[in-house]
Amino acid sequence: MKMHTMLRQIAGPVAIAALCLSAGPAAAAGKYIGGWQKDYPVVKYGVIPVETQSNTVKSMDAFINLAEKELGVKIELYTASDYSGVMNALIAKQIHLSWLSGFSYCQTRMDSNGGVEPLVAAMEPDGSMGYNAVIVVKADSPYKTIEDLKGKVVARTDPLSGSGYLIPTAAFRDMGKPVDEYFKSPLAGGHPQAVLGVLKGTYDAAFTWTSKDDNIGNLRAMMNKGLLKREQIRVIWVSPPLPSPPVVIRTDLPKAMRADLEKLFVELQDHDMKIAEAIAQGRTKGMVPIKHEDYALICKAAVDEREARKKKAKQ
Repeated sequence: MKMHTMLRQIAGPVAIAALCLSAGPAAAAGKYIGGWQKDYPVVKYGVIPVETQSNTVKSMDAFINLAEKELGVKIELYTASDYSGVMNALIAKQIHLSWLSGFSYCQTRMDSNGGVEPLVAAMEPDGSMGYNAVIVVKADSPYKTIEDLKGKVVARTDPLSGSGYLIPTAAFRDMGKPVDEYFKSPLAGGHPQAVLGVLKGTYDAAFTWTSKDDNIGNLRAMMNKGLLKREQIRVIWVSPPLPSPPVVIRTDLPKAMRADLEKLFVELQDHDMKIAEAIAQGRTKGMVPIKHEDYALICKAAVDEREARKKKAKQ
C-alpha cells in the first residue's frame, strides 16, 4: 500500500474516533472496583522524558499523589531516555503501563505477542484526536520547502518513534525521496534533542511531532519548559493526522485493575486539568478510552517497516 493512501486511511479513523468519543460520557460514574490492590500494591508507570528525568518526575508529582489517594496503592514512575527503555520494561513485565507513541505501542505489541493494549489517549481542546509528524527549521533559515533541504542535514529522532522516524521514512520513500538518500539524516536520540539541534545549527532541519495549534506534542512540551520559543522555528512539512499517543497497559493484569486505571485517567480533568495536561504532555480536553482498532493501520505500517528493514539488512 502506498504511504499517502495509508496515511489517509489512518486519518479517517482518527477523526471518526474523536466524534464517537466526544459524543459519549467521559466516564461512568461510581466507585472504583478494587480488590486487585493486595496483589499489586505497587503500580509502575513508564514515561519517556521530554526533558531531564528529574524534571519529568517533578512534573508528575501531582499525578502520583492523586493516583495513590484514589487507588490506595503506591505509584512508582519509571523513566527512560528513549522509547526502547520503556518498551523493554513493559515486555519484561517490569512496569504495568506506560505512555508511548502509536508506533512504539505497535512495536511493543508485536514483540510481546499481544501483551499490551491501549488504555486512554489525550483529546485535543476542540474535541478532536490525533497529531502530526512535522519538519521544523530555524525561522531565519533560507529553507522554505522540502526541495530546499535536499542534501542537507535533516535529523530523525529515534528508530522507535512514529513521527520522528516511521512516518517520515515511509512517507518520503513513497514520494521518491528516501530520507537516507535525499537528506543526510542522523539520529538525534529524541525529539527535544532534534529540535535543540536545529536551534544550535547542528542540523538544518529535524522531524518531530505536534498537533493542532501546538496543543500537544514535543513543541508544546519544549515551550512549556522554556526550551523553545515558537517564533524560533518554522514548520515546512506536515503529515496527515496520526493516532494520538496512547497510555498502554499490559493485558495480563486483572480486568478490575485495568478498569480502575482507565477510570483514574478519564477522570483526571475532573480533579485537576493540570494533572491531565501533565499526562497528555500538552493542552487537552481530557483523557478518553481507546482500543487497539484505533491503531490498526499504523500497526500495519509498523509491520511493513519492520519487513523493509529486514530486507535492507539482507542486501
